[in-house]
Amino acid sequence: MSLVKIEVNFPEIAKTLETFSVNRKKAFGDIVNSFSFAISESFNALLNHEMEIFLGSEDQSDNKLNGYYARKYAIKGLGSINLKVPRDRKGAFTSKVIAPHERVDPRLKEDIAILHLAGLSTRTLAMISQRLLGVEVSAKTVTNSLEVVRESANKWLDRPLNKRYWALYIDGTNFKIQRRGSTEKEPLLVVLGIGEDDCKSILSIEPGTRDDVHAWRVVLKELKTRGLDSRAVRVGVMDGLPGLEALFLEEFPNAITARCWSHSMRNAVEKTPKKLRELFKKLANRVMYAPSQDEARKAFDALKEAMDKDAERAVACLFKDLESLLTHYSFESKYWRTLKTTNSIERVNKEFKRRTKSMETLGERTLRSIVVFTALRLEMGWRLTPVTSKKIMSLKGLRQNALESAVDEMQLLH
Repeated sequence: MSLVKIEVNFPEIAKTLETFSVNRKKAFGDIVNSFSFAISESFNALLNHEMEIFLGSEDQSDNKLNGYYARKYAIKGLGSINLKVPRDRKGAFTSKVIAPHERVDPRLKEDIAILHLAGLSTRTLAMISQRLLGVEVSAKTVTNSLEVVRESANKWLDRPLNKRYWALYIDGTNFKIQRRGSTEKEPLLVVLGIGEDDCKSILSIEPGTRDDVHAWRVVLKELKTRGLDSRAVRVGVMDGLPGLEALFLEEFPNAITARCWSHSMRNAVEKTPKKLRELFKKLANRVMYAPSQDEARKAFDALKEAMDKDAERAVACLFKDLESLLTHYSFESKYWRTLKTTNSIERVNKEFKRRTKSMETLGERTLRSIVVFTALRLEMGWRLTPVTSKKIMSLKGLRQNALESAVDEMQLLH
């Protein structure tokens, strides 16, 4: 059934072609306006017919039409149209075609949400919406548009973990959250895993207390509740939060722990006298990049001897973490670069921060949707590049493919 009737008038076509030769922008505008008027008329006819059916039902025998009210309504691919929504005397009519108070096509609302999640702030999107989407939307409408993907975000965060993961990275990062007129720092605890296919995946993004080991216990137990096979986990890579390594080994008895070289090196250098820092870093790098565990231990002994008593505190700082810093040698050499540091998960947290930096205000629910979308976008890229891959992909192509895949996956979950 066709709701829109298009009539071809040859004199008008000739006139339109002439307009294109003079002013293409005006010609395009005239054609779109013609379609807009035709679609408005079709929707109004549909609404009138819907009201007739409603008033024709037995329970509405004493009810009547009570005029119309005007509403601007935005349709994807077309822009704004003018509607005349019928009213009944009792106020009992609810349209199934145009929902009460709805001013934006649900498909367009989803596009607004995706643009917002992809990086445009509420203010920027509201400012450019007329040109970009063909309809002007408020900052509040942009924020509210996230409701269409919120359910999908929650489903993805709580998804079953049916895949086996052999390595886990754990780290936390703080965000500024707006609550009742005040801004507070609140952490998100993030767990990233490497699966049997050697591809990374974000397994958990949960609120908690960043420097509280008990909060991490809740996160790790929740992962196992969702299906994470604790027997498959062979290593956990983390920073130096006291008690975290012991907790990890308790939850994953088949695993060993690895400390981040970047964190340990930074802490050790801070304890090194300034005149010795360059030498210390040079010798410490020989430990970090040694071709074997035996060579790494020899390099550490050389570092200790070279520093002697002039940098005892720095050497002791590195020594206390040495066994965890050499954990990567327990695995194949193709994994050493990945297991030496927490860079993999810190890049994730950095991307979360970059994405939320443009937000004027950030509520907890909005943050959740944004980080999930960002995580999905990252994950789509990781599915194409195992941690052992030496292939360098086009960053532009990777981002574009990942963005489209993230949108598709969220739509499937919705």
